[in-house]
Amino acid sequence: MPTVENETESWTIPPELDQPLPRRVRLSGTGVFNCVFAAASIIAGMAIANQAVQGELRREAEAQARTRQVSAEGRETDATVTRLTSGLGIDSVGYDFTVDGRTYSGYGVMAPSHWAALQVGSPLEILYLPSDPAKSYPESDPPNSQTHWLLVLPVAGMALFFMFSFAAIQLSAVLPKRRLLARGRPARAVVTRCNAGSRGRSSGYFLHYDFSLPDGSKSQGKVFRSEPVTEGSTATALYDPDHPQRNTLYPLAMVKLTAA
Repeated sequence: MPTVENETESWTIPPELDQPLPRRVRLSGTGVFNCVFAAASIIAGMAIANQAVQGELRREAEAQARTRQVSAEGRETDATVTRLTSGLGIDSVGYDFTVDGRTYSGYGVMAPSHWAALQVGSPLEILYLPSDPAKSYPESDPPNSQTHWLLVLPVAGMALFFMFSFAAIQLSAVLPKRRLLARGRPARAVVTRCNAGSRGRSSGYFLHYDFSLPDGSKSQGKVFRSEPVTEGSTATALYDPDHPQRNTLYPLAMVKLTAA
């Protein structure tokens, strides 16, 4: 096997890397954890999105049934506007009204033109269900599911986006390293800097290194390790022959070689 000398130490290709490509590799315990965590993140994102959508479908079905009942059996009365709110493209009104000497409160989403004509204390015509006055809505603006979907769909989309992004981050620490260990070319690397730092919640050291390509040119890399390495020491780099900027130091934490 080839041996290369430098000022401080020699380097020999690790015997387990000197085998036909692709090498047989497997996930380490850390790699399995990352993949399981990624899968759990995707499942959680889909569950959150599904819960939001299914919850809105149930709410919409209940609201439509209530609206049909109030529309068919409801009575008109004047309510008093108690609050006006606007946000996220939704204009809403709160109101109080009295039936048989008892005061009830209601809430409704209104068209912008209707909402702009109101003020706190002004009258508002509503429909209410005589058998259950708590069920009511502004007569001019029956409940419309569209405004609720404008909130539900972005929430579901954000849940999927963040969970899939988190899963991608977890897998990005595994899949590229797996390919490098399976198909990467080994090269002598020299550690040029070792700086203490942290990545996420882990404290450790960032190792900067140089290695030579077959054409004599130099390439660089950086990895995060839990233990420090002496600057100027020799290590083994694995790089993609077609894209040398894709490289790492051997051994790897996420993947290991499978015994022959």
